[in-house]
Amino acid sequence: MLFNRKKTLITKVILSVMSLTPCYIYAAEKPINNDENEIEVVVITAQKRVQNILKVPITVGTVSDDQIEESGSVLLSEIDKFIPGFTYQDASMTQGGVSMRGISSPNISVGGDPSSATFYDDIYMPRAAQNVLFSDIERIEVLKGPQGTLFGRNAAMGVVSVVPKAPISDQEGFVKATYGTDNLVRLEGMGNVALSESVFIRANILSTKQDGFIDNVAKPSWKYGGKLWDLGEKSHRAARVSLLWELSDQTSFQLSYDWDDLEQGPPMAVGVSKYAYQQGNDPFNSSAENDVRDGVESRDMSGIIAKINHDFDNEWSLKYVVSHREWQTINREDDDGTADITRYFSTSNNENSNIFYTELQANYSGDSVNTVMGFSYSKEKVKQTTELNITADAAARLITGELNGFIKSNVAEKLAAAIGGNTDAHAEAAFGPGVTFAGAVNKTFQDSGFPLNHLWNADEWANTLNVLGYGDAIMAGIGLPGSPLTGRIITASGDVTYDLVAKELAMPAIFGPSYSGKIWRERIDNTGEFTNWGIYADIDYAVTDKWNVIGGLRYSKDTKDFSWYIPINDFVKLRPGVPNLLFQPVQLSASDSWNEVTGRLVTSYQMTDKDMTFMSYSTGYKSGGFDSLTPSTQSFAPENTSNIEVGYKGIIGDSLVANFSAYYLELENLQRSVDSKLPGSSQAVPVIINEDRNISGLELDLRWSATDSLRLGLVTELRSTESFTPQFYNAEGTLIDAKETKQNASLNYTAMLDYMPDVANGMMNLHLDYVFIENVNDKEPGLESYKKAIPAYFYDTKNLSGRLSWTNNNETLEVGLWGKNLLNKRRMVSVGGLTAEVLGTPFGQVNRPREYGVDFKYLF
Repeated sequence: MLFNRKKTLITKVILSVMSLTPCYIYAAEKPINNDENEIEVVVITAQKRVQNILKVPITVGTVSDDQIEESGSVLLSEIDKFIPGFTYQDASMTQGGVSMRGISSPNISVGGDPSSATFYDDIYMPRAAQNVLFSDIERIEVLKGPQGTLFGRNAAMGVVSVVPKAPISDQEGFVKATYGTDNLVRLEGMGNVALSESVFIRANILSTKQDGFIDNVAKPSWKYGGKLWDLGEKSHRAARVSLLWELSDQTSFQLSYDWDDLEQGPPMAVGVSKYAYQQGNDPFNSSAENDVRDGVESRDMSGIIAKINHDFDNEWSLKYVVSHREWQTINREDDDGTADITRYFSTSNNENSNIFYTELQANYSGDSVNTVMGFSYSKEKVKQTTELNITADAAARLITGELNGFIKSNVAEKLAAAIGGNTDAHAEAAFGPGVTFAGAVNKTFQDSGFPLNHLWNADEWANTLNVLGYGDAIMAGIGLPGSPLTGRIITASGDVTYDLVAKELAMPAIFGPSYSGKIWRERIDNTGEFTNWGIYADIDYAVTDKWNVIGGLRYSKDTKDFSWYIPINDFVKLRPGVPNLLFQPVQLSASDSWNEVTGRLVTSYQMTDKDMTFMSYSTGYKSGGFDSLTPSTQSFAPENTSNIEVGYKGIIGDSLVANFSAYYLELENLQRSVDSKLPGSSQAVPVIINEDRNISGLELDLRWSATDSLRLGLVTELRSTESFTPQFYNAEGTLIDAKETKQNASLNYTAMLDYMPDVANGMMNLHLDYVFIENVNDKEPGLESYKKAIPAYFYDTKNLSGRLSWTNNNETLEVGLWGKNLLNKRRMVSVGGLTAEVLGTPFGQVNRPREYGVDFKYLF
């Protein structure tokens, strides 16, 4: 029994490192040789015949259900370490993003799409729906490089496919409980029963909750008894029920319903400014202050999927899938990382969207020709509201900045009039050698008591009124002519002096401190309707028994209708006449369409039964779109990719499974999101720019069965990227010139060990994996100065995780001890700063410290 257990594990390892064909497949595991000295080889029936997976010439990484369990993974971000060239960023669950070979395009814009497509149970998943819990999952497939031929929509850089387990004829099930650090409680259950000889049903549920690891010690005045989340707090539930009806030997029908409920703490904002908790000196402090009002990240999502499979004969078959999915999300988060009411800034992205997706696929399998052809169609309706929220206190700070600029301009005008001009020569003539006009203006400005820090500072405001010449009039008006205007008088008079100046300057945005704590909200409402359809054919022709050639084409067309509505801020109800500070009111709609022909040409040669090489040329495409935060009838350009790849896969010396690929990829018009502060803007917002990139790289995946009990693995990559970046304003408002840069990917690898020693009364397995990623954040184009000042942003990733499990002899009970980040290596995962320049409040996210726990699983 122990030996059979080891053979099964080895088989699944082979599956996890071999490539799977990028059409809709199902795998069947069969030993080609039952000799105990041979490694079992996985076979698949993807092309309507039993086929050795080593003969399928596609580079795809897979993660099996065993790997998911041994690593304690429930999300894509936890299994990306097993696949070279693939990462998943989910600091925000509803705004996560796939990164494939260094290319990612996560952004908050509903008007755009990611560069890599994500599928769940054969169904395309849009942005906010991608990140699903791993509950009763068969495997994860990651296809790297353009996959436009067979997958179409937004597969310019690759595809991630999550494959849940389907109902089977046997009765089986399990219950599992996991407990760990920070009060982690994860409960999971699955049951599969046969209702009759032809009808089977499978249901599963997963709930995971965990406390935050950073105490939120903020005490905002607007809490009103609502929940104030600790940083890193999680709560996520998912369930699925699936029915399979075998109508006949040739036809089957499957109907599935899945439900996903997320309600947890918003993305963390660890302040690293002097206004943050304890001056932001330690990003790994056990406490922080996030004062976001009604902060939360939530998603309520459900989907229904229907499938029909029919075999006409031994050569022809048909598959039809159709689905509808809808979701509502809220992502209301702190964007200043402080509890300073005068620097309060938060955002909220609220989405209510749905998608209809359908695909018809026909397969033909002959003696020398295998063909896949089909048609797909999707229609997505999106509705998103993006809110930018500040307190009146923070708004007054922004207005203070504008007032400083206004006063400084007046100083410059008066100084130029006094010295006869505004050149450096005039300044030298008036003040001496070496004095510039700008320097003279700055000195005069500072000598007059400026700049203002905040216009609600009574002493500063009194000085401003005196400089502007309002002081005497105000004192005369209150019956104290000839007396100086002081801060005490400002305080005693409340809003009177502010209202007076606002009226005199026709600037209603100047208002007094009685508005303190009130919320100033501006919003953008976006709606969109996106349609995509495509038709494709892919032919695999066996030239000889060792040499195959594959050719395929797809025609795709995308149409997008999009709109923006920016109303006047709602603070105007309290202060009539105040203008928007962040977004100018507008109502606009736009439409555009794109079409593209993508294809692939692949040749492969089977050197032996265990070794093959292949070479491919493929192209991919991602539609253009619209920037949800920048109203414009001009869409941004679509992305196009072309890729040349050569690879080898095989079993060396009967014990080493090797998967190697080398590629060169050209990407045009990468839709990159950057935080940008445009001239005249009060703060930075995410905007889309288009880059061109040329990428060359090597990927290596090795799994070695050193002995019957010991298995070792290594995945790594080498990558070099040439980027052609247009000029843009960074988050500090600095114009970054257009440039061409070349950057090597960080050194990165994952080393793995599985040890299965002989033990009495059961089976034992020790799994360890160590991830190293060299930090290259210092190579970011336009790297802001506030990021350079944070050492933790440049720490390497060093993560050791493991699990020790024991299973009884009849495989009904399993107990595991597990740990993550066992070395307790901390780092800043990201640093952001929409308000870093205007409010001086950069913030970031940090990784969770060491975790450990225990799990119990009972199978029946």
